[in-house]
Formats: sequence, structure tokens, C-alpha cells
Amino acid sequence: MRDALWVQLIPYRERHPTARWLEPATWHLTLLFLGSVRVERIAELVGMVDLFARDEAPFQVSIDGGGGRVRRQEAVAWLTIGDGTGEVIGMADRLLEASPADVTSGAPPKRAPSAHLTVARRADRDLVADLTGQRHGRLAASWSAGQLLLMRSHLGPNGARYETLHEATLYAATE
Repeated sequence: MRDALWVQLIPYRERHPTARWLEPATWHLTLLFLGSVRVERIAELVGMVDLFARDEAPFQVSIDGGGGRVRRQEAVAWLTIGDGTGEVIGMADRLLEASPADVTSGAPPKRAPSAHLTVARRADRDLVADLTGQRHGRLAASWSAGQLLLMRSHLGPNGARYETLHEATLYAATE
């Protein structure tokens, strides 16, 4: 899926070379932003993820276009989720509700604002418009979402590097 989308994004990358295009290996659907978590609380989060995954069933996700958000003249560009949007947002809401508000050393956890797959930072309005209108080719893919990952991000000058701390398989029976 990542390879297919990367190929579909070639004309967008060629037309918008100043955007910081994220490597496909870093693409993920963010459900919840935790911020800074004290080390002694990691085991608690691992347990929460395992319990949560036990009650969630795998589901289909599809990409059905692109979009983004512009703030202070700089944009973030993403691919929009079609099928699976409700499941992604529902899981994010349930995870937020299950998360202890004091698990972080800063602001409390917050849910991702929408179901999307970020593909570029340092974008501009033109890139967001091109992705939204799919002006340089159709953007589409689908896959089965069957895992929930607890990830740590390491911020650096070239963007974030992600480390998987724990992985849980979604395995609730579907009706």
C-alpha cells in the first residue's frame, strides 16, 4: 500500500519539491497524541493498549484523496481516509477516554483532529489544493488495519523518527 501511494505521489512530489515529503516507512494513522510520558507510566500504557486491542476488530481502511491544513503560511499535506474513517475516529475517542489525564508530564492526551495519513510537511497552499483536487492523478489505496502501536517520536532537524514501544493485534470478533 505504501509503495503504491508513493508511486501515485510522484507527480505531486515533482511539482512540489520544496515540501518535506515524509518517507513512506514513517506513515501512520495517529489516534492519540500523548506528549511527554514519564518512563514509569509506559507499562501502564502498554497494558491499556493490550486491553483496548482485545475489544477492537480489524477493519478496512481506504485512501480516497488528499488534503491538508494551512497555518501561518505553512501547510501539512495528507491523504484522506475514506472507508474506515468512523472506525479510526471512534477508536481515537475510546482511547482518549481510557487514557489517564495525568499520564503525561505536560498537557493531557488529545485525540487526532481527523482521520488522515500525513505525507508532507513544509507544504504550501498550492500542494494542499493539488492534493484536494487530485490534479495530478488519483490517490487511492486500501488495506486491513489490524494492529495498534504505542509509538515514541524522536524529534530532530529532519523531522521525526518513530520507535515502536509496543504492538497489539486487534482481535475482537466481528458480528
